[in-house]
Amino acid sequence: MSNFISYLTRNETERSKETFKSYIDEDEDNEKDDMKERASSFFQTDLSPRLLSGECKIAEADKTLSFSAFTDRKSGVSGKLFVTNFKVTFVTEDRSSYEGSNSRQRNLLMGDFDIPLTSIDTIYQEIDDDPSPKIISGGRRRKLSPGTTVSSYTKYIEIHCKNFNVHVFGLKFTPRDQNKMIVNTILHYAYPTKSSLLFAFYYGKEQQHFNFGSSVDTPLFDSPTDWEREINRCRCSNKWWVTDVNANYDMSTSLPERFVVPCGLLNFDLKKASTHFVDRRIPTWCYTHTNGVSLVRMANLLPQTDVATFEEREYTTKMLLTAVQMADNKGPPEIIDLNKSCPSLKDLQNSYEKLKELCLIDSEKDFLVQDINWMSSLENSKWLSLVSQCMAVSIETMDTIVNKQKTVVIKEFDSRNFACLVSSLSQILMDPNFRTQVGFQSLVQREWVMMGHPFQKHNNLIQQGNSERVPVFLLFLDCVWQLLQQFPSSFAFTETYLTSVWDSVQIGLFESFLFDSPHQRSRFNVDNRVMRQFRLPPVWSWNVQFSQDDQAVFNNPLYILKCKSQMNGPVKDTMSDKSSLNGSLTRNTSYVFKLGKYYDDINADIFSDEPSPILNPIIGESVIKLWSQCYLRWQTPAQIVGGGNPAQYFQQCIMMEEIIHLQHRLSSLNSKCHQRRPSSNLIFSSDKPKDQHDNMLDSTYLTSSFPFSSGPRAQNKPSLIFTPISVYLQNSAIDNDYRDSED
Repeated sequence: MSNFISYLTRNETERSKETFKSYIDEDEDNEKDDMKERASSFFQTDLSPRLLSGECKIAEADKTLSFSAFTDRKSGVSGKLFVTNFKVTFVTEDRSSYEGSNSRQRNLLMGDFDIPLTSIDTIYQEIDDDPSPKIISGGRRRKLSPGTTVSSYTKYIEIHCKNFNVHVFGLKFTPRDQNKMIVNTILHYAYPTKSSLLFAFYYGKEQQHFNFGSSVDTPLFDSPTDWEREINRCRCSNKWWVTDVNANYDMSTSLPERFVVPCGLLNFDLKKASTHFVDRRIPTWCYTHTNGVSLVRMANLLPQTDVATFEEREYTTKMLLTAVQMADNKGPPEIIDLNKSCPSLKDLQNSYEKLKELCLIDSEKDFLVQDINWMSSLENSKWLSLVSQCMAVSIETMDTIVNKQKTVVIKEFDSRNFACLVSSLSQILMDPNFRTQVGFQSLVQREWVMMGHPFQKHNNLIQQGNSERVPVFLLFLDCVWQLLQQFPSSFAFTETYLTSVWDSVQIGLFESFLFDSPHQRSRFNVDNRVMRQFRLPPVWSWNVQFSQDDQAVFNNPLYILKCKSQMNGPVKDTMSDKSSLNGSLTRNTSYVFKLGKYYDDINADIFSDEPSPILNPIIGESVIKLWSQCYLRWQTPAQIVGGGNPAQYFQQCIMMEEIIHLQHRLSSLNSKCHQRRPSSNLIFSSDKPKDQHDNMLDSTYLTSSFPFSSGPRAQNKPSLIFTPISVYLQNSAIDNDYRDSED
């Protein structure tokens, strides 16, 4: 006899040798026949998932339960589980997962019950009644290996995702034939062995009529124009030029067809020299600072085999470095060997596995056990140490270029991993342009996507032997997040934007993060059967994933607020008032005194018209923090209900709207004519109707995990008070109507 779990009633009754149990209060004397009829109708509803272009259903399982996290599998929602060629999706019997329901779907490509196949990390099967998800002995819970076939009957299937989310489905009452079919289908399609099996291949062919590139402001650097525009922006076009030596990828399959090299080198010289470098990756330009000093990246030289080769190799190295030196005219370049100064890929892999074990938790019991040793476990993972180490190398690179005014050549084995990280992070430290959203996207596109970082390999999008995940790109985003915490007004984007970028890596639909090189992308984008080309959307086409309202959460209100125009006046007044206090301190004068004293102790240049050109972060252990929004957003006990960074963010939005409103009122009064109120382009911008804000936020709870997780369900944690954002802001200034009609 088995227990059938639903949420219709709390009564138990025998039905076809099965026990029906549920979780909504009803009197025990309700008619059993009525209960059976209602339960039967729940499981006989014809349900179907929402499909994208090129997506098709492969397998389905009836009478499935989806369990909420941290409920020990005692709170389940009944529905139907599907597997398509894109995702594992659960459709609830009450149709709450459908479009048009009260719950709002944030991502336009997938909902809360959708799991992209490319985002699946590991799959566990449980075949007994033991409720503990950690018991492995006796074959009760086991990890399913890619390429295997399941023959046993599965009662629970547990899916661990690459974004640290955990999904648990109960298949206890699923028909036996569907039970085995659904598990084997997930196991087969979650681990493809070649690129042509990815859903992106079919999605791209269906979308070939749409030119995604034309809808993106970010340069994709797939044409010489984008490269020329960048060297013109850096004012070094007279020293560096865009070469086509790798046209049709004749020289190297990991470099783009076009890149930038010193003007003193011809294509013949480049092609001849390339034979001495790993993967033929010769020194290439990254950036030129305003002082005329450049940043260059290169791969290791191949080991010599004989005297002639050694002499030729030495000549080649000297020729290339001399050309770099002549381009900048700043003396011999400084070579920073990332093979020695950065962690190894193996160290990063081991650290990530420990971090994943710390953050991938679905049981409250395991959370409490982990919580006791949380700080020591985090320290043992050495993840924060790796973040600090990479930031230190980037700071050294920036300091050598800016202060020592020496050209830097960063060298790595194949110049495709930490060379991407260090070059990108050091450019963010040096150039405010890369702290804007478009500038940051162009940097990632140029230094990571086009320069051949192996996204597909390091994120295990394709099964290649016993390869493990090596999230170099996640480490980079974490470093940027650390800068965002130390310089909150220097970046135009928010941490939600950075987390969304990382999530997009796992979706497997965007050409930006799907391939190991531009060459691989060019081969993928051709349907060999009919010889027609197609193109996948770049991830920077955010309209594919998010509405304009959701993209507004990417914008940082502190960046919009220009420090000098808002703060210089009050600070000057404070400095003059401080001298006339005469020892009499009221509450207001005490504040003035403290404010003035504070600004006596800091650099007066903090208030400038433009963002600070150079960032000098601190990398001490007390400053480097865990990126909780990215790593802990799915852990219910770790969420701060009604608080965390999102609470600060919304108050900053409120402040920004009030400042814009007051400035607009002053401007209108001075000019004595009606002027259109400028928009802040924030999530609560006044040019949107107030009821639109309420509709967007009504079904969402404000927690430290907003907007990715709506927090624990109230019925799971009745002792907690959950505050919807609409209620949270009910008495705040944002409820004021700041539209032009009031002016």
